[in-house]
Amino acid sequence: MLVKNAIFLLLAAAIVFTGGQSSQAAPKREQNPDGCISAVHLWSITFKHEIASFMGVSQERMPALFCQRLGEGIRSGRITYSDLNRLQLDQSTEIWLVIKGKSKAAARPAPAPRNPNFRTCHGITGTFQIPASRKCPLSGYANN
Repeated sequence: MLVKNAIFLLLAAAIVFTGGQSSQAAPKREQNPDGCISAVHLWSITFKHEIASFMGVSQERMPALFCQRLGEGIRSGRITYSDLNRLQLDQSTEIWLVIKGKSKAAARPAPAPRNPNFRTCHGITGTFQIPASRKCPLSGYANN
């Protein structure tokens, strides 16, 4: 996948450049995003359009915002070396949420509060609750 490889190379360079350390572990350093922005400008117009569309921003704003989000993700510790490994192995990683500008809280909806009188089941249309005395239906519908 071309997108994954291009982002992997840029991300690897950014992690090496910043030392791969989070802001808690290292003193704040002045970051120069010009190298990242220059690398983004070298991408094909099609690839830049795809990334801008994915991020939900204009093509003009995309390079600076893309590099800003990557840099902040690395400094905050949301993007690590293990994310690079997961990206290469096609495993889930938070890199895509960082690039899209989504917070960690937006990634996982808050679980419903537990009630001992009800059981949470997972069905075709999402989660639902049934009385604890019943088992979750295999069909995925609560009225079976």
